[in-house]
Amino acid sequence: MNMPPTTADRAERQCGRPAVRHWLAATCMTVLACTLLAGAPQVASASTSIKVIVNDQPITSYDIAQRSRLIQLTARKPAGIARRMAQDELIEERLKMQEAKRRGVTVSYAEVEQVFARIAQRTKMLPSKLSSALLQSGVNPSTLKARIRSEIAWHNVVLRRFKAQVNVSEQDVVAAMLKKDKKDESKTTEYTLSQVIFVVPKNASTGFKARCKQEANQLRNRFSDCDRGLKLAEGLKEVVVKPVGVRLAPELPDQLIDLIKDVPSGHLSHPVETGNGVEAYAVCKKREIDSDAGLRTQIKDELRNKEGQMLSRRYIRDLRRDAVIEYR
Repeated sequence: MNMPPTTADRAERQCGRPAVRHWLAATCMTVLACTLLAGAPQVASASTSIKVIVNDQPITSYDIAQRSRLIQLTARKPAGIARRMAQDELIEERLKMQEAKRRGVTVSYAEVEQVFARIAQRTKMLPSKLSSALLQSGVNPSTLKARIRSEIAWHNVVLRRFKAQVNVSEQDVVAAMLKKDKKDESKTTEYTLSQVIFVVPKNASTGFKARCKQEANQLRNRFSDCDRGLKLAEGLKEVVVKPVGVRLAPELPDQLIDLIKDVPSGHLSHPVETGNGVEAYAVCKKREIDSDAGLRTQIKDELRNKEGQMLSRRYIRDLRRDAVIEYR
């Protein structure tokens, strides 16, 4: 988890986010469905055959059956409709991943697992429990992870190609704000934050990482105010303290908000593993203030998402038009 982005940084990342939001919302529904269907039998395996070829890449009957089952759980569609949706979704998924490869966009195993774990966390489950729930409902976890990988890749492809084209004027934002009459959205939370990083070398052992996380939790238990707590952190070996400063909630990424929203002032968040090591955030102060920043950011996101979604649809339409798709 790197330094929180500014509003401008967040704005730059908006193009292409609708698809990511779509599968994230669908995934959360999957978990709820899995909870309801925890006793459901797994789909029986059958002989696998190739049903569609997309630019020389096959889609098998197993792929379609698995994606269909996932759609049944998330969208509550009848089997026949879910199967047609699954086939269409998989065709577009192949096209998206082919375009990502062509443009040099890659998605690491760690990125996919991080999103999978975050989904599990939001539904108060461990990743292993989420995997078990999916399996019990007849869905191999790799099916969901394939969708996650595709949407992350597509988000990056669309962002890379169209970010310069997605532009929302201040006049558009003001006009949209005038149409809304939501007084409760004139308030937002202001945070004063510091980042505490327990540095972990890239080649560190699992045991070393576990010790760092244990030290971070020990610091968290002793952390009762920022003046004393940050001095304790600075005195620890291989620990870096970075003041983040004052940030409004709309300026912070969702992942960070999830981490700090329930942390009282003067306390330290739960530690999390990141590319830098083991990190936690000290919430030195937080207060609710009158501000239209939340509403303004929401409207900007909505307008950018609308434009980005339109560009994304056109992009995939063009890829599909130029593709060689063979049905069997």
